[in-house]
Amino acid sequence: MGSISQLYIDGFPTFYASKSYYEDIVNLIFTESDFKIFERPLKKRNKVVWGNSYEDEEGIEEIQAFCSTAKICKERLELFGASYEKAKSDFEDAFKELKEEEIYDFAKSEMISYEEYLKEIKRNLRSGRMKIDLDSYKDFSDYLLEYDFIIENQKLELALWSILYVLEPNAVIEYDLTDIIEAGWTADCPSNLIKTEKIIVLTEGKTDTEFIKSCIKMFFPYLEGFYHFMDFENSKYEANASRLVHSIKSFVGSGIKNRILGIFDNDSAALKEIKNLKKVKLPENIKILQYPLIEFAKDYPTIGPNGIQKMDINGFAGSIEMYLGRDCLTENGNFIPIQWTGYIESIQKYQGVILNKEMIQKKFRKKVKEFDMKNYNKQDWVDLISIIELMNNAWK
Repeated sequence: MGSISQLYIDGFPTFYASKSYYEDIVNLIFTESDFKIFERPLKKRNKVVWGNSYEDEEGIEEIQAFCSTAKICKERLELFGASYEKAKSDFEDAFKELKEEEIYDFAKSEMISYEEYLKEIKRNLRSGRMKIDLDSYKDFSDYLLEYDFIIENQKLELALWSILYVLEPNAVIEYDLTDIIEAGWTADCPSNLIKTEKIIVLTEGKTDTEFIKSCIKMFFPYLEGFYHFMDFENSKYEANASRLVHSIKSFVGSGIKNRILGIFDNDSAALKEIKNLKKVKLPENIKILQYPLIEFAKDYPTIGPNGIQKMDINGFAGSIEMYLGRDCLTENGNFIPIQWTGYIESIQKYQGVILNKEMIQKKFRKKVKEFDMKNYNKQDWVDLISIIELMNNAWK
């Protein structure tokens, strides 16, 4: 049979390759930590190689493979813009070209919709029908089986997203490289060869970066390797909204191809700088975000000339501390108030700063240290998670 690799999608064998594997697929949906070496009983499933089906003998086999789930692989693709709308548009354009080529009868006679395409993928995955059943391209279903559910001219990342879209979230995605590794067809362990495209993240300060990274590590660990944060610890980077604008402009001028996220606080100082940044023409690979609105901040205590007053402080005083959870923002059962610090003439808004920042940060670090995934209050994390979700959807 020779040395082969195959990507198993919920147990269904696809993307057969002899003496090699599809590195572009690995780079798109896997990370180094997904590479596993494990044992399992043989006769687990079939291998299909160019019209022949091989059934494993009984026993135990050692597997070397990248392993993940449909949900995780799909979310990784979405970091870089994959979505239902984009996948649909890409499919429609690709099928139009296929139709114009007039090679396949099924393409000549009809215009197959994206929705039908998804249904065919799902139907074939469930049927267990293999390529060995094919003697010709009788219909669209046969064509999809032969070409691993991807039609000519379709973008790989959007086709993969479409396949993952029809699966249950916990469906196993496994790229079995055992044969080619044992036969010496890879110069190094495949996990060392992954080239993950990094999204560079710029924030207003050191604590912003620290707390966002903590949240990703706890709730989105499978996306951690796709983000690269500015190093505040080992650089002399000055932390504020104005400096963030300066950094963004520097990246614009450099022509760097990496995707870049500039994330501002939800306050007046940030609004002022974002207003100035609108004068700069940003390339498609650079996105500007501002921390999302906070529900409980719509009626939050503030200290002004007339004493304590409750008001909506969204857009005025939404620093990272406001996203660390109500448990970190309360003292003696009450919210720690916002102190108004000055008036910004150019946007005609006051800037506010929460009191006792160091205490709030200390409480959050303690919460992180004691975090238990099986027993935590979701309400105390929802606002920080909303920042990560904003980042994850930046290019969708």
